[in-house]
Amino acid sequence: MGEPFMDNEYAVGYWDWDLSGEGELCIPLLKSGLGYQPADFPDTLESWKRLIFPGDWERIAHRFVQHVESRGMVPFACEVRLFYQHGQVMYALVIGKVTEWDAQGNALKVSGTFTNITTQKLERRELIKVSDLLNKTSQAALVGGWEIDVISGEVSWSEGTKNIFEVPWTFKPERGSSSAFFKAGEDREQLLAAFKNAVRHGIPYDLELRVITAKGNEIWTRTIGNPVFENGICTRLYGVFQDITVQKRNQERLETTTAQLNAFIKYAPAAIAIMDKHMNYVALSDVWRKTYGQENADLIGRNHYEMFPQSPAHWKEANKRCLQGEVVRQDEDSFTRMSGKQEWIQWEMRPWYETDGTVGGLIVFTEIITEKKEFNEMLIAARDQAEQATLAKSKFLSVMSHEIRTPMNAVIGFTNLLLQDPRADQQEYLNILKFSGENLMVLINDILDLNKIEAGKIIFEEVEFNIKSLLLNIHASQKQQALEKGLFLEINIAQNIPDYVKGDPVRIGQVVTNLVNNAIKFTSQGKVSLIIRALKQGSDSVDLKIEVVDTGIGIPAEKHQYIFEIFSQASTETTRKYGGTGLGLSITKRLLELMGSEIRLVSAPGAGSSFSFELHLAKATGIFRRKPGDSSNSNGGSLKGNRILIAEDNPVNVILVKQFMKRWDLDFDVAANGKIALEMASGQKYSLILMDIQMPEMDGYEATRRIRSLPGDYYKQLPIIALTASAVSSMNERVFQAGMDDFVSKPFNPDELYGKIDYYLNRNQQPS
Repeated sequence: MGEPFMDNEYAVGYWDWDLSGEGELCIPLLKSGLGYQPADFPDTLESWKRLIFPGDWERIAHRFVQHVESRGMVPFACEVRLFYQHGQVMYALVIGKVTEWDAQGNALKVSGTFTNITTQKLERRELIKVSDLLNKTSQAALVGGWEIDVISGEVSWSEGTKNIFEVPWTFKPERGSSSAFFKAGEDREQLLAAFKNAVRHGIPYDLELRVITAKGNEIWTRTIGNPVFENGICTRLYGVFQDITVQKRNQERLETTTAQLNAFIKYAPAAIAIMDKHMNYVALSDVWRKTYGQENADLIGRNHYEMFPQSPAHWKEANKRCLQGEVVRQDEDSFTRMSGKQEWIQWEMRPWYETDGTVGGLIVFTEIITEKKEFNEMLIAARDQAEQATLAKSKFLSVMSHEIRTPMNAVIGFTNLLLQDPRADQQEYLNILKFSGENLMVLINDILDLNKIEAGKIIFEEVEFNIKSLLLNIHASQKQQALEKGLFLEINIAQNIPDYVKGDPVRIGQVVTNLVNNAIKFTSQGKVSLIIRALKQGSDSVDLKIEVVDTGIGIPAEKHQYIFEIFSQASTETTRKYGGTGLGLSITKRLLELMGSEIRLVSAPGAGSSFSFELHLAKATGIFRRKPGDSSNSNGGSLKGNRILIAEDNPVNVILVKQFMKRWDLDFDVAANGKIALEMASGQKYSLILMDIQMPEMDGYEATRRIRSLPGDYYKQLPIIALTASAVSSMNERVFQAGMDDFVSKPFNPDELYGKIDYYLNRNQQPS
């Protein structure tokens, strides 16, 4: 089975290596050529490695790694020795290429060819021996001998010569006809001229000429002739014919390959230089010459350090390491041109190898990255400026939040206070005032939420909460608004909905509230429905679908995406008629995307609208502490008999909080800043402290930290609730870092504030 590969020096086969699965390496023709049956061993890399000559595998693996790491830029080609089944050795030229890559840049499939070059290798060795013999004896090797008797004209050929010219052994050459075997034209003319000079002037010749054999094959021969003179007359010529066709073809192939390689390097769109192990240039690309100002210099054969006498020590060290077989690279390096200009460069050095596997020199790839580096530095500076601008924006919003919420706290707070015992003639005005104040706070919160989303500062909680209670509370809070427009707001909660789940109740509630508000706003008659059902349930999770359906004006299909953009509504007419900023739906869409969901819209003009989304939530046991401020689980304990310290510098806010404290039967003291609050907390025990954040002399953070550091367990356990006019998430994080237990945002909801005070004052009464 292996004989064709032993006898045919140009036998070619194909191979495929699949790296994406079991690593199958399929080379059927080579397997049979080596004398094996298909079932003798599996087509795996390990099986083939056992047939490879010791020491060759490391070279193959090294070349393959170079090929993959360079994304195919470094060719994968090498010679390898393999064992026939009967023990002989085959020489093969293996060439391959990665033909398929995955998205991460890993090789998935490699294909290539192998060529049996055993005969070529053996002939090359034999030719080297012959050449060495010729050099030592200064005589032509008697591959095929010939002789001409100049006087008689008799021609003699040896058997070897007859074999070269492919004539029968009975062939009798003649003086005139022998030259006819040489190719007509230049080859024949060179022979006749050399023959004439030898006979006339005694000049021997050694020529490489083409011959057309008796069978019509064109071959290359080395033709050597030596004249013999007697008494000044040439009496005979003798010489040698040597068939050098294989060597010529090898030489032509080598010259072609060398020319291709030189052209590839010369015209490569990169700065490339090949050097030998003495650092002399072997080949260079035009880009290299242009990059380093050497367009007109004759560099081939010249030393690299001669051209770059100022090469830094670390470059020389890198060259030395590369010549020892190491691949060396640096993504960012600097050098100074002859003009004194500093440049930034990225470079890589790779060794190249002789056929015997020894390092023959190195290949250097370089790229000037000065502009790229300057551009990156500009981008970094722009990024830093953008981050500083974002920080300034956040600080501005924090300040504005405080400045806006402080007076709004008074407006909404006193409105809530008056609504607890309104005069009949003021009821309508107070409701309008409350509605307007709350709408203004919704707008402020929308703007702040939008900023947090764009800055990537939204943080989602993962807490246990009652999903049914959340939705029922939203329904109850929106019901009056619907009734005032003559609408019916219904809620439909499927029976299989679990009571308790894990998630962010604030953000889920915000999304549902936005959708219900939006439906009520754009519906003039009919009803709005809030529908919740379970799409899929597991033992520890549930997929919920929450849908808000209305009988309102509807939305044209071409506007479905538009309404979710910032500050956008379906039309200017809609804005004039119904008002609004167009922020609600945009924030809703972005919040859902951050929670891994999406908003879906089904609507047409005059047919109402359906907004829906799905949430994948973990189920919860419901066995957890009551959340502060959750009035649905209130203990209903009395607050009477407790003394609270109110740390607040704004006189209007002090008056407001004092009024609610009185209504809730709470005793209280007031501290105008954090420093006074610290002094009062040090001298008297309080049940709870309401701590404003931004105060003169000492802010709420510092006051809390100092109170917590006072000696005794009492100060470690004393409930401290922040009253913050900031809605920035980082501000709320600082509240807990300072040691506060909770916070209430201004303007505060009286029910929320009461719920949290009730929780912290009566938590010891909770059932276990």
